[in-house]
Amino acid sequence: MPLLFFRPEYNGTVRLSESQPERLLGGYLFALCLYQIAIYRWPGGPPFVLDPRAGIPILLINHFGFDNKVIYPVEWVTATWLVAMAAMIFFRGRLLKMYLISEILLAAPTAYYIAILAARHGGDFAPGFKDLVLTVVLFLGFSVIPGVWAASRILARRQSRT
Repeated sequence: MPLLFFRPEYNGTVRLSESQPERLLGGYLFALCLYQIAIYRWPGGPPFVLDPRAGIPILLINHFGFDNKVIYPVEWVTATWLVAMAAMIFFRGRLLKMYLISEILLAAPTAYYIAILAARHGGDFAPGFKDLVLTVVLFLGFSVIPGVWAASRILARRQSRT
């Protein structure tokens, strides 16, 4: 068994050929991290319409009455969490279930926000249809695509075990 660690196609618990999709997902998540960090470091504050987690500030402002002193740290916590998940998935090919659960939790406020935008046709938060389309595109790229990708990898692992 110890000789397995010296075989080039073996990296601890998952063969490298099996971990390639996880490495791609981890790389994709790193790219999302860079985007999210760039948005949060924007001079003068992040442009709200480009925020991939726009539903979180909406939820914190409208339902809990928090201001930017709470919202900015929460945004940075979500970015840090994404960096940690990307690293674990990229380097170790692990924690896919934890990532999927956390992605569902982080995406729920944005899905709610999209529903509000669609129902109110912008309402108090956005001036029009373009913002809804941009929010949906960001939601797809940041939540739906990696979430489905992680779920498919979880199912593929489960099927390969049986």
